[in-house]
Amino acid sequence: MESALIVAMQSVIMLILLSVGYGFYKGKMLGGDAVKQLSNITISVINPIVIFNAYQTEFAPEKLRGLLIALILSFAAQGILAGAAAIIVRADRDGSETERFALTYSNCAFMGIPLVEATFGSDGVFYLTAFITAFNAFMWTHGVVLMSGGGKKTARERIKGMLKILVSPAILSIVLGLVFFFTGWRLPDVIQQPLNYLGSMNTPLAMIVSGATIAKAGLSDCFKNSRVYLLQSVKLLVVPILLTALFVPVRIFGVESSIVNTVLIAAAAPTASAMIMFAYKYGKNEKLASNHFALSTIASMLTIPLILTLSGLISSLFIP
Repeated sequence: MESALIVAMQSVIMLILLSVGYGFYKGKMLGGDAVKQLSNITISVINPIVIFNAYQTEFAPEKLRGLLIALILSFAAQGILAGAAAIIVRADRDGSETERFALTYSNCAFMGIPLVEATFGSDGVFYLTAFITAFNAFMWTHGVVLMSGGGKKTARERIKGMLKILVSPAILSIVLGLVFFFTGWRLPDVIQQPLNYLGSMNTPLAMIVSGATIAKAGLSDCFKNSRVYLLQSVKLLVVPILLTALFVPVRIFGVESSIVNTVLIAAAAPTASAMIMFAYKYGKNEKLASNHFALSTIASMLTIPLILTLSGLISSLFIP
């Protein structure tokens, strides 16, 4: 329950920052190119720094065990999201690729990092890296096949896609962070302190970019499509509630609630901002992608605290 209150408070803060980004775009203080550049900086530089910093902690066997458990739960959650999307959205429907992508992939780094960091601190971000790993593994394989048409891809293109996973900034920061975690190496303060300053920019930058993206997409449009409401209710409520129930046995066996709740926050996060970029790249319905992103980002400010409240209630009922 306490974590739900922290996330609720953080959601209000993020909503205010979101409004600032919205106002910047509407007031012509941020243009479309600037929004794209800030998004690239956040995804390619700031997010990886926050992930790397999370590994600047003393090695402990229980932490490694928690990370492995988080990895298993994350791949399971990502698989369930992909399965639910395949069941709910018919393949022969117009825009099915965009809708399936919207249901499967969440803003686990962009939105997940500030929420998890505010709720569980650097330990939460440490465990969140497991979900980010699962997310990247799925998105650069299943996601690319889904949006591009898997049957048309050559073996060379598939290998190129796999290599792209390995060299993505998030994965590289995880690998580098793990090296420092296992070896106990630490950066000198003169380097670490600037990284800390840059990492602290993550939440405001992510929210300003999200707000500007919503303004660019058109706030009123995202509330007019009833199907977007229906599908996002599945993504933001139905599947996270299902995951909360499925994770009960894990809790009973003594897994820390912070690990389980970190995975739940990541899975219940709104539709990935990467979806808009994928829609542009592969010639899909970018307006529909923007509607899913905008509505889910706003709605998640309410749904994530609700999911964590439910998780807390289940913990109190089933776990001694």
